[in-house]
Amino acid sequence: MNPFKVKKIGNPEKWLINAAASIGLDFAGLTHEMTNHFRNHVIKRHGQGILAINEKDFDEIPKIVKAPDLAIIGTIREGALINAYAKMETGATYIYFEEVLDSNRNKALRGRTFFKIIKPLDMENFERIVAMNGITDLTKAKKIAAGGHPGGEA
Repeated sequence: MNPFKVKKIGNPEKWLINAAASIGLDFAGLTHEMTNHFRNHVIKRHGQGILAINEKDFDEIPKIVKAPDLAIIGTIREGALINAYAKMETGATYIYFEEVLDSNRNKALRGRTFFKIIKPLDMENFERIVAMNGITDLTKAKKIAAGGHPGGEA
């Protein structure tokens, strides 16, 4: 069994810190990160088929969290605080979810899942993906549609 390893992706951008603050969350002291368990999950669950995630796709995550086309910040899924991002590229849209961890032991925005779909998204369809048939609460979430320039309102 592999020991648990963490890779820091970077600090949250100002647009994300401000979006979180607008709904009462403080992301200023957190960092984006991914773990080997996250990578293994993604490759196992989303590493097959026409739009399979491969090792090269993980290099896109820093770009996705820095300047997503769509973001939903502060959703609640199965008791966990989640951020979701979408980045549209030619031929595929990346969808990245991270969990907000803010405890004495963990202060991170940690990768939870990552996959690709074929079609571009608008906010309504992105919300459907994030809501996952009603298991995710979006009522207090901040929705951002920015066309690659975060900070715009949905």
